[in-house]
Amino acid sequence: MNTTQIQNDIQWVLNCPNLFTPEIARLKISPIQLADATRFLEEHRNSMQVGRYFEQLVRAILEVDPFYEVIEQGLQIHADGRTVGELDFVVRDHDGKLTHCETAIKYYLYYPHTNETGSNFIGPNPADTFESKTNHLLTHQLPLSKRHYPTVDRRTTFVEGIIFYPANFEAAHQTPTHLAEDHLRGAWLHARDAMGLVDFVDDHFCICQKPHWLAPPSDEAMYMDPVTSVHSLTEHFRVGNHPLMLSRLRYREGRWEEQERLFIVPDHWPNLISP
Repeated sequence: MNTTQIQNDIQWVLNCPNLFTPEIARLKISPIQLADATRFLEEHRNSMQVGRYFEQLVRAILEVDPFYEVIEQGLQIHADGRTVGELDFVVRDHDGKLTHCETAIKYYLYYPHTNETGSNFIGPNPADTFESKTNHLLTHQLPLSKRHYPTVDRRTTFVEGIIFYPANFEAAHQTPTHLAEDHLRGAWLHARDAMGLVDFVDDHFCICQKPHWLAPPSDEAMYMDPVTSVHSLTEHFRVGNHPLMLSRLRYREGRWEEQERLFIVPDHWPNLISP
């Protein structure tokens, strides 16, 4: 287990701006001991899924935050003999108040053209859009505790992520309601355009391995020069359709620094079905 990467991921979570505008309340986090959170995560991490890993990062932070006590995590809600949802976290603060918090790490790509999703902010899985996620959060996930956990006093979110824009694209014509202006930004391109990466002669690239899609990859052994990177991407998409997260890095003043986060999608994206 890469302790450095875990520490960097925790720090990324602590520093990442909220994906939502302020009217959607965000859980406030106190200063924490990074080493303690890292140790907790190393002992309890059990998923390679990006979303679950992010939830575990948040749990590790909450466990060492002196202001909170975790009461529930992943609480299944049942009604009429079926599961109707799940509460990500219920925490108690120093004032004895209970807070229901929903967490998520999301990646959306700005696609400026009309498409079958009805959105211009589309996930790697085109069935997921910024608007559909926001609507589900506000109309289903957060209200669950009103009916099924009525002792909750507050309802908040902890949602982070990156919005990717087409390479060399200036700005979106219109952004969705609730998308924060200061959200993290990256660039995306179709696999057929990956050859253009060879022009970054001063940089190296690294494919981010799940679940570490948060902080820049720390394992320098995985860094590749542009030509090798393009070859690796070409081979990947020749046999598969899974999108890839890529970090573009440059060596300066004795260390590698991330210059840009890239998302590479198959050529048929955002069509729901590959031709």
